[in-house]
Amino acid sequence: MDHFAVIQSIVRAGFAGDREAFEKQVVRLRERLEKAGDTKDAATLERLRAAARDTQEMAPSRVETSRTLIVGEVLEPGINAPIDRETGAKLCTINFPDGIGQSPVYMASVAETVEGLLQEWMNEAALREVDVEPTRSLLIYGPPGSGKTVTAHYLAARLGLPLVTARIDGLISSFLGTTARNIANLFEFANRYACVLLLDEFDALAKLRDDPQEIGEIKRVVNTLLQNLDLRRNFGITIAITNHDRLLDPAVWRRFETHLQLVEPDERARDVLIARFLKPIAAPESTIRVFSYCLARRTGADIERICTAVKRTLALSGESHDGPGLFHALSSVLARTPYHDHTPARILATDQEAFVSLMANDGDLSLKQTEIGEATGYGQSRVSDLKKARRHLPLMEAMHAQ
Repeated sequence: MDHFAVIQSIVRAGFAGDREAFEKQVVRLRERLEKAGDTKDAATLERLRAAARDTQEMAPSRVETSRTLIVGEVLEPGINAPIDRETGAKLCTINFPDGIGQSPVYMASVAETVEGLLQEWMNEAALREVDVEPTRSLLIYGPPGSGKTVTAHYLAARLGLPLVTARIDGLISSFLGTTARNIANLFEFANRYACVLLLDEFDALAKLRDDPQEIGEIKRVVNTLLQNLDLRRNFGITIAITNHDRLLDPAVWRRFETHLQLVEPDERARDVLIARFLKPIAAPESTIRVFSYCLARRTGADIERICTAVKRTLALSGESHDGPGLFHALSSVLARTPYHDHTPARILATDQEAFVSLMANDGDLSLKQTEIGEATGYGQSRVSDLKKARRHLPLMEAMHAQ
């Protein structure tokens, strides 16, 4: 057997529980596969290695922060949130950390930014030695479902602090002067207690600028908001999230020291998310690759919703909980969805054999015909026949003609 010596070393390290040696030998095998020209197998091995790193069940530890970074009284469950005096509605909700749980799955650049923030909060003294302060304000922006709120909750949990969440549109009142007062009362509450303040729907104020009747009021409200954001730096960390970053004024952008853009997960992140959301079903690697191929351009929330629907469909279908069963369930779920803007998903929703043909002819997809067969239930000879027939082309031409 080729590379048996390396495989033997991997097995030995695995039985010994030596993770460092295990990973070292896996990298060694990947390098040998690349050198031998087996680039697809090497790429698969690297995806498995990356996924294993990202799905370790060990929960991240809480961050020990300086007492000067977060100040205030202890916020306990019995403390009431401030209210709008005119309506009696609460100006915010309070979430108390009950553990950290699994880390969100990010693209490498996003993960680096998030961990960088946590490092800042753990090493305030080192930063002050070079005359800089840790970040105290963060603006997170991106499309709905990209993980903005999840990230805010994760950061608060890592800090071991309550998360005080206020929707900006919920602070806006029809009564003259009440909106500015609501904002002031919210910040007064957040500054009194040790917490992370989350401002949701941060673009809501900007949307009101189009109303010429409200110019004076909105100017006062924006000024109140900016003044309170500046003052908040002396008390704790503020996070704002928005789906519409283009609506924000430059003055608002300048109030936030770090800007974090969340977008649809890349291929590696999709693989990890799909494996996580399909649990407790242990999906084969080839099945995860097929799901990832179909669900490109989807947000994390979309992927979770589709994987949940797939599990429901599979459970009720009576099919085996294996690769082909998951494939048929995915096809059924996509067929029930009214519109897809991604060609592989549209084809699978319409014709499974055309989809197999599409995969088999896609040179950028690192799946062998045997792996496509494993994931779909089609025999290798049938996959080969569909590839030669290019079954997908008529369907693609019809789609492009629409």
